[in-house]
Amino acid sequence: MLRRRLVAGLASRRTNGPIYFTSRSCPSHCIPRWDSSSVRTATSTTHESTSQPLHPTSQLSEFPTVIGGSVEADDRLLRTVFDRPASAPDFLSSSEATSGSPGLLMNSKLQSAKSIVQFANDTLLSARNVTDRILSLQTSSEQNLRGAIRLFDRLSDMLCRVIDLAEFIRTVHPDPEYIAAAEYAHSHMMSYMIELNSSNELYHVLRRVMNTPSVASSLSKEENIVAKLLLYDFEKSGAGLDKTVRDEVMSLQHDISSLSRDFMTGISPAHNTVEVDIRDLYGLDPMVVSELRRVTAAKNDSSIFRYLRRSPSVSRQRSDGPSKEALDAVKTVTLPTTGPIARMVALSVRSSALRKQLYIEGRRSNARQVDILENLLMARMRVANMMGSSSYAEYQLADKMARTPESVKNFLDHLAAKTRPGAQQEIELLKNLKSKSEPGDDEFSAWDRDYYVSQYTDLTKPKVKSYDFLSSYFSLGVVMQGLSRLFTKLYGIRFVPRETAPGEIWHKDVRKLDIMSDNGGTFGEQRVGVMYCDLFARHGKPRSPAHYTIRCSREIFREEFHDGLDPGNRDIPTLVTAGRVYQVPTIGLVCDFVSKNEHGPTLLSFGEVETLFHEMGHAMHSMLGRTAMHNISGTRCATDFVELPSVMMEHFASNPDVLALFARHYETDRPLPPQLIEASLAERATFRYNDTYTQIEMSLLDQALHSITPSSSSCGRIDSSAIYYAVEKQYSLFPPVQDANWQGMFGHLVGYGAVYYAYLLDRAIASLVWDRVFQGGKEGGAVSREAGERFKNEVLVWGGGRDPWECFAGVLDRGEFSSGGERAMEFVAMGAGEQVLGNWR
Repeated sequence: MLRRRLVAGLASRRTNGPIYFTSRSCPSHCIPRWDSSSVRTATSTTHESTSQPLHPTSQLSEFPTVIGGSVEADDRLLRTVFDRPASAPDFLSSSEATSGSPGLLMNSKLQSAKSIVQFANDTLLSARNVTDRILSLQTSSEQNLRGAIRLFDRLSDMLCRVIDLAEFIRTVHPDPEYIAAAEYAHSHMMSYMIELNSSNELYHVLRRVMNTPSVASSLSKEENIVAKLLLYDFEKSGAGLDKTVRDEVMSLQHDISSLSRDFMTGISPAHNTVEVDIRDLYGLDPMVVSELRRVTAAKNDSSIFRYLRRSPSVSRQRSDGPSKEALDAVKTVTLPTTGPIARMVALSVRSSALRKQLYIEGRRSNARQVDILENLLMARMRVANMMGSSSYAEYQLADKMARTPESVKNFLDHLAAKTRPGAQQEIELLKNLKSKSEPGDDEFSAWDRDYYVSQYTDLTKPKVKSYDFLSSYFSLGVVMQGLSRLFTKLYGIRFVPRETAPGEIWHKDVRKLDIMSDNGGTFGEQRVGVMYCDLFARHGKPRSPAHYTIRCSREIFREEFHDGLDPGNRDIPTLVTAGRVYQVPTIGLVCDFVSKNEHGPTLLSFGEVETLFHEMGHAMHSMLGRTAMHNISGTRCATDFVELPSVMMEHFASNPDVLALFARHYETDRPLPPQLIEASLAERATFRYNDTYTQIEMSLLDQALHSITPSSSSCGRIDSSAIYYAVEKQYSLFPPVQDANWQGMFGHLVGYGAVYYAYLLDRAIASLVWDRVFQGGKEGGAVSREAGERFKNEVLVWGGGRDPWECFAGVLDRGEFSSGGERAMEFVAMGAGEQVLGNWR
């Protein structure tokens, strides 16, 4: 279950217990490569192509080469348009008279909400034309078969042209009419795609291409990769199977989809609240205790939850409510078992018994939720078995870097062996602290960790908290300026703010950037992409940062100019390079930054700076290079490789040479003092081994739950609680809690079934690349054009058009690992530097 429409860095956060990833999209599975919900999203690569030079009568919309332009002026403007929103309307409104709107997101067909539906209908007609053309190849000559893969890829691009656009609009647009139209367009096109998924006729055309030696041997490298990907996905969807078997597979897939929804909506503890003696709350913020007491005295249970959904801090005592006598009479209050209040209890309440109670209750799933999970796991296993795999993990990993469950297990075990000693040392620090606070209690349990981490932090943090003012050096405009300067040094890429015409953007806060490359030859720079930045929080907008592909880069082949199959392609912005025509990649970058600076620019925390750097890693993956094929464009690559560029960018965010490019005080323009960032990074690094080790445990649980085979399941059932307890018993740093069944609250089992390890793998690879290519950021390595070009040419430009292990071997100059395998996975686990630990926010 991968993501094609949307690839984003996985933000993470500390929680009471395990560390969760926050998902960026809701993936789906068993969809052929034209489904935008699979993992592939948008950039480019070197390729083999048999296309002819651009036809001189082409009427496609071409983005011209840009001559001249002031880099310094653009750089200053970049800071202005993100830091001074009050001045933005003058810039954002085009001063030139126009004959009409270019349309939403530069799509001239999108002039209103209703036009989204019409655009979907028009595209569907074109898609049916292409589908009919493919089906006509069932009995066509071998000569005609040679164009089949391009037609399949073109069909995929057409469908994503609507699905990706509609997904973006329905997520970020503030107008309900636009949202409704996008929902309809998305559903309409997805229905057709489901129809294609079950087409044996399309599958047999593809089989004919691959089984005809003269045709298969004539395919370009990219066409051959795309053909194999499509064939694999068709077969995963049950194409080519006996009708009875295929119908059963489709029925199981329907069950899996339904169970997945039920599981995600049912995630909550068995008991949402517990009653506690108010004396046990010693250590909790007195203002919070007063509010809990007030609510209890008022006998207004619903207001408890209204309060809990707000910030846990209480700025003032409420003047209304019960009398002092009524408040004093309260001896027992109601506490939530999850959420901000529960988190505050875990960090601050001295009572070990209360922390234990909330820890267990916050991880205890209800019986129905566990039953849903076990039915989901069983359905997945049955689908895998029908597809010829022994387990769902084996079924899922066949096209990933890891390839086999055994390889993943070995990787995680080696990473655990490397990380566990550091994690245990961190626990010893906390145990020593506990022994002084609670003499005679020698056991250190899971519910002790967060409390004593908080105590340790309070004892060791600097007396003068100068680093609390770090955000003053990270205004949004300055950070965007820094990213542009960094990419200029690494890749010859810079950001240029552009005016937007009426109707082009969906909110006044949106900023449009042209992505300019210095590789435009002797005629100057070339516009190689467009990025719409929707970075400010607003009501109704998603809170999770994300990178959306609205239109990906692919080559538009000569035959498309005159075959009449797709009249809509004349509206697509293009560029010409090396005699070939490409779609200009267009992406949406979405964040939810909130200004805490009333009279000035939005100031970012360092964590938010890292988030923006992370998402920009995906953006560069989408912009750099040109693939001939849509299906292997940019982030449309292996799921366990797609996060590498974004994780890499997190290393740059804290590097002194990179910070020197931009980090300046928003008022004085003075550069960031090194000691400020050093203090902040030192605090964030505290107990990082524990956080990483927790991620390893969760990945091991994911593998164990999805490695069940018919022979290992008991009487046709899966005991997920027994599996969870076995993993905890073998790997946990703490005594396992047998009466908790947290697996029923592990939401990413739905979206990342059997591939939850992917982020750890990419973080380990990024650590190796950072140390060996960018020299760990030392001696100017983080701003080296040579290092940047190496990473770009060995990784970024390829998208999914090269085996990830070949990219890995190329960038590290370790040819022996180009074929991957368990030895390569072991090398990654054991060779990764300290950066693999990261900062699991």
